[in-house]
Amino acid sequence: MTAKEYLSRIRRQNQIVKQVEKELAAVKADIVSLKAASLAEKVSGSRHADLADSYIRLEKYFDKVNAEWDVLIDMREEAKTMIRALPDEHQQAVLYARYINCDRWETIAFDMHYSWKHTFRLHGKALQSFASIHRSALSD
Repeated sequence: MTAKEYLSRIRRQNQIVKQVEKELAAVKADIVSLKAASLAEKVSGSRHADLADSYIRLEKYFDKVNAEWDVLIDMREEAKTMIRALPDEHQQAVLYARYINCDRWETIAFDMHYSWKHTFRLHGKALQSFASIHRSALSD
């Protein structure tokens, strides 16, 4: 695995977390509409059962979101430690911004007061440095 592939896993996991959170929001909205409908209608046993089932589903989504967050947090912590091992602070900053904060290139260049070209060059050097320092971790 290359350094870029290794670090890109964090960006992908971040996207997974966002998608699971979107699903959770949709389920919450469904439950709210189901609850509103059940309060507006005459009380019946099946409506309460539907609502209870929905709450159980919601709890499962919460568990799924928490599990994905746990994975992301673990990946970030491991990557932060590895990035901090780089001797150049500018290289650390570029990798941290791109892979830990999931910043866009234009944001990174602007925040660091670099041109895009210099930002990409620095990123490339940072990946090379990361790969040489963490060769054993990347070969797993």
